[in-house]
Amino acid sequence: MSAAEHCDVIVIGGGSSAFEAAVAARMSGAKRVVMLEKAPESQAGGNARFSHTGFRFVFSGRDEMREFIPDVPDDIYESMQIDEYTRGEFIDDLNRVTQSQIDPVLAAHMVDKSNDALHWMKSAGIVWAPDKFVVVNGRRYFEPGNILQPLGGGRGQLRQWRAIADRLGIDIRFSTKVIRLHGDQSRVEGVRVLTPSGAYDLTAHAVIACSGGFQANAEMRARYLDVGNTDFMKVRGSRHNTGEVLRMMLDLGAQPSGHWQWAHMSPIDLNAPRVETLLRADGVGNTMNRYDYPLGISVNALGVRFFDEGEASHAYTYAKTGRTVHLQPGSVAYQIYDQKALAHANYGKDADATRFEANTIAELARKIGLNPEVLANTVETFNAAVRTDIPYDRSKLDGRRTEGLSPDKTNWANPLDEPPYYALPVTGGITFTFGGVGVNTDAQVLNTEGQPIAGLYASGDVIGLFYYNYPACTGQTRNVVFSLSAARHAVATAK
Repeated sequence: MSAAEHCDVIVIGGGSSAFEAAVAARMSGAKRVVMLEKAPESQAGGNARFSHTGFRFVFSGRDEMREFIPDVPDDIYESMQIDEYTRGEFIDDLNRVTQSQIDPVLAAHMVDKSNDALHWMKSAGIVWAPDKFVVVNGRRYFEPGNILQPLGGGRGQLRQWRAIADRLGIDIRFSTKVIRLHGDQSRVEGVRVLTPSGAYDLTAHAVIACSGGFQANAEMRARYLDVGNTDFMKVRGSRHNTGEVLRMMLDLGAQPSGHWQWAHMSPIDLNAPRVETLLRADGVGNTMNRYDYPLGISVNALGVRFFDEGEASHAYTYAKTGRTVHLQPGSVAYQIYDQKALAHANYGKDADATRFEANTIAELARKIGLNPEVLANTVETFNAAVRTDIPYDRSKLDGRRTEGLSPDKTNWANPLDEPPYYALPVTGGITFTFGGVGVNTDAQVLNTEGQPIAGLYASGDVIGLFYYNYPACTGQTRNVVFSLSAARHAVATAK
């Protein structure tokens, strides 16, 4: 290889996992850390630019949580229902939603390091805010384990990391695309990059790939995902997550891991952009999410229900519900609500939401193009099946269900009988893919013989960790845990 520029650690990517790896490497003693982001600066940041980036982690309870959000007024904090989230609960959640396919060693590593990782972020300078909650009788209830998000959401997190990286002297290079990994399945020594002004080589003691999944690559979606016509799917996140670095690692001899036929797919507005869903005005999350489905019913283009909307809170079902919607005729569904449901809703209220309202179900059906008799029958049959003798309680799995339907709704079943009614048309949007490279607990990329590829590490969506589904806000936790592991091991072995 010709003479090349040299540094201690190369980080491929510009999203949250990349910043975490770069900052951790610098704080661990690496003198020269270079981040390579193929997107221009105005589009950099990966999927975090389009998400609120909540974190799921093990914590002991109210006193510990107060350390992260000291600026919340006392009266507000007192109204927050904050229960501990244990190691066992986190492990159980991972095993349940992944159908016990997740690697038990990697799962345990992520869970066991999650608390230390969040405290590391705090010590590095990340400022926190409360995550989403519902208010019931004056108390604020959170999803189990999901209490925190960075102040300002995903873009707020990226701004905070950028300021920290700049203070540490990390070299961030935008519009810089990795086009080759220098090495083989035993060792990687650097990369070749392409910039608007030409190509050059960069060598390092370690390369940490934080380059994202392949969800924005229509050809790879069509090749790997099993639900059909996935090349047509709308992409919730960055247009730049197209899988080239993932493919390079596989071609080099990296071990494939994770669920290659599956991905994080959630319900989004039918009229959402084809890629990069719209950001909320406050920068926290986006306007296209449609996650209130546990409050009402969802019907397909035939006007009939097709899944259990109340299986669990949306934190445990939203990442697979988009796939369920995509499998319906025309890849479209309609979320139907009445005024009782509207009182508890958090999504679909934005000015740019596609929303239809009517005083009768038949009129609503005509507005959204469904057969009025079929939709009216669906709603009437649903209403008659609700177990109204069971109390409704939005703060927990309340067991208020239907009986005799196929499928039944198993929680939060309320008759739709308070007009005006409204409908939100939705489709499935892909967030990130589950197929990636295999790693060990030091985040070293493994080759097809199961041996570490010296000098090559990975973190973020490019890791193959999840199967079938994932508990909300686990992706960000995975990012920081494996980025820390990668950076610390890379710097320690270079000394």
